[in-house]
Amino acid sequence: MSTYDDVERTGMSTQDVEETGMSERAALLDFPGADELVAAGRVEPPSAQALARALAGIEAAVAAQEAGPAAGRKQGAAVTAPLRLMSARRRVLVGLFTAAAVAVGAVTYANTGETRTDTGTGTRSEARADTASVFLNDVSTVAATRSVSSGKYWKMHLTVGDSYLSQSMDFYVVNDGKAYKKGRQPDWQFGPKDLDWKALDQLTTDPAKLLQLLQTPPRPKSISPFDQAVTLLGGSPASPKLRAGLFKAMAGLKGVKLVGTVKDSTGRGGTALEFAEAKSVGRVIVDPKTSSILEYTFTWTAGASKGKVTHQTFLAVGFTDKIG
Repeated sequence: MSTYDDVERTGMSTQDVEETGMSERAALLDFPGADELVAAGRVEPPSAQALARALAGIEAAVAAQEAGPAAGRKQGAAVTAPLRLMSARRRVLVGLFTAAAVAVGAVTYANTGETRTDTGTGTRSEARADTASVFLNDVSTVAATRSVSSGKYWKMHLTVGDSYLSQSMDFYVVNDGKAYKKGRQPDWQFGPKDLDWKALDQLTTDPAKLLQLLQTPPRPKSISPFDQAVTLLGGSPASPKLRAGLFKAMAGLKGVKLVGTVKDSTGRGGTALEFAEAKSVGRVIVDPKTSSILEYTFTWTAGASKGKVTHQTFLAVGFTDKIG
């Protein structure tokens, strides 16, 4: 059987909200998980009206909780309290609100374009790499929660058609509803190793060891560490635990940059990452909610193949017990 898967009331005017200034921002960020949220990326700031509505919801919840059965408390008193009087309970509520937003993918990962000023000569790429690392570690957690499945074949449903890979590495394609055997697929390259299906199952899932393998001095004609990791993440029957380890290993690669939210060639939204080498640039689009690879694009930037672009768009991948 196939298991194939494919925040108007606050008692404050708009001007009141605007005049709270940065002190209120500091107070608003005084909750569990704020540092992680800031590190994850930024979105455009909300309007004063939207902020007022958001605060109203939080304040109202706290007011109801703290009032209890006490008589004589005026309705809305807690709602109009100054923002700087944030209670411990409210911080917890905001923390929970933030955690929930992250859980449903409400956090937008973006390249802020900021530069480091530790030495006065920090580079923009450093800021991008830091944010890429945050994203990759986050998506690693998502990957680890995927269910374990199995099957006789690994199916890839691409824009160019469907292909199947058997456990013995026999490769099949389907044209006009008919399956054709196309020989044996070359083993997956990973650092100094060549992996077939069995070796893939035996590969370490430890992020540090995977990173070490990726950083092994390259062999002649070897593909980039970034490309090697993406190939396993998108085009192999790697287990959830291995995929989680691979994302964490990629977070340790120097030079990986976060592009931000984009759409692939079919219009699906995802988060893009890039990795540039001397003669090429690899770009992958990942669905942050599922950890699935949506699309991978490889562009030659120098040499005889300069300007040549190849890409794979993964519509769906997964195990199946039959071809077709």
